[in-house]
Amino acid sequence: MESEKLELENIPAELRPYFEAKEKGALREYFLDSFKHWKNDYKDDLPDVDIRTLVTLDDRGHFVGDNYKCRGNYIWGLSGTFSTAITDGVITDSKLLEKIKNFQQHDFRYLHNEFTTQQEIDMINQILADVIQYLEKK
Repeated sequence: MESEKLELENIPAELRPYFEAKEKGALREYFLDSFKHWKNDYKDDLPDVDIRTLVTLDDRGHFVGDNYKCRGNYIWGLSGTFSTAITDGVITDSKLLEKIKNFQQHDFRYLHNEFTTQQEIDMINQILADVIQYLEKK
């Protein structure tokens, strides 16, 4: 049975780039760009205050000021992006898969209502550097 062609216009605009890349066979490039975004567009800073107090909403209801790697939502989202890249067969190297598994199983401080540590930010940056380097060479 032939699979149905995905109707991209029916997919929310913010999700379309993934499906367009999948349709075009360009998932490696999509995830490379995505992981570069995770690495470069978020701050390594560790504010002395609860990060949620720094976040506001714009006139469209989108968060502003939440671009910190120390946020639990950032870590959770990054972990999900790793999982999707693995499921889609973009990341296949056994050593890198083990590093990602260790990252995903790490007992992050945010899980205990504690602030993220510098060591955890360093771990995030290292796994991103490893994944980006792998995808650039693939």
